[in-house]
Amino acid sequence: MGELMGSHKKDKRKKSKHKARKRSQDAGGDACEVTKDRVRAHFLDGNTGPWAKDLAAQDARTARSAQSEKNTDLAEDAASSAKAGTATIASTRRGPDYSVPSSIDIVADPVLHALSTRRSISKVDPETPNDSDLLEIIRSISSVADHKALRSWRFLIIRGDDRYRLGEALDEAAGVVRKPGETNTKPLRAELLLALVSSPVKHDKVPEWEQHATAAGAGHLLELALWQAGWGVMWRSGTLTNTESVRRLHRLDDHELLMGWFYIGAVPERYRQRLTTSTRPLPKPEQFLDTL
Repeated sequence: MGELMGSHKKDKRKKSKHKARKRSQDAGGDACEVTKDRVRAHFLDGNTGPWAKDLAAQDARTARSAQSEKNTDLAEDAASSAKAGTATIASTRRGPDYSVPSSIDIVADPVLHALSTRRSISKVDPETPNDSDLLEIIRSISSVADHKALRSWRFLIIRGDDRYRLGEALDEAAGVVRKPGETNTKPLRAELLLALVSSPVKHDKVPEWEQHATAAGAGHLLELALWQAGWGVMWRSGTLTNTESVRRLHRLDDHELLMGWFYIGAVPERYRQRLTTSTRPLPKPEQFLDTL
């Protein structure tokens, strides 16, 4: 009889905890939706600055209220367990805490929307940005995180016949001998290529790997900036990228690293149509975020 009563009390406590968790999840989910609606409304009204602080304050109040309710439920559960003579063991939570709803709206924020919708376009149309456009793009991405502001990266413009020279260098590296009139068509897949060169300098506080990482960051920002400006981009590299003949063509010093080429052009209309109806989900962000 005692065992049955104990089992009944355990079931009752489980149901109580389940209801408490459900109330907390519902409250958090509702608050998240409300917050996102507010973000979108403020953004569409043109309030791209002050609204963020206002929403953050409202979210904090909502979070405190939800946490207070959760703490009350936990206290009641603990009291019930104590009366039943059950020892309670505090569990240590590990991992990020997602209980506070986010005030960020990827759809409303133009930068976040560009980040989340960016795609690599493998086949681009012939139209390209001009060199003045490229200069403005480079101006915008020069804000890349750069320890000690060493600026140890640069891009090389490859257009026209220079693309054929790149094809010849790639063939030389691969030991390929073509028939008269034949050419390596890989560099011809776009009218404009930008080669990214990492050029680290000696510095006591900034190791070489960190400078390569900054150069890669500039490359990613280049893709994003071009995408936001309406251009299609594909970052390509390969096993021949830093072979002797290819490095010679790009006039690289011994300490420099060629990090590939950005193939740039107009986004074909078929791609644009596909992007408007694309349902490809982004990867689950939880796999990229953790705590110590």
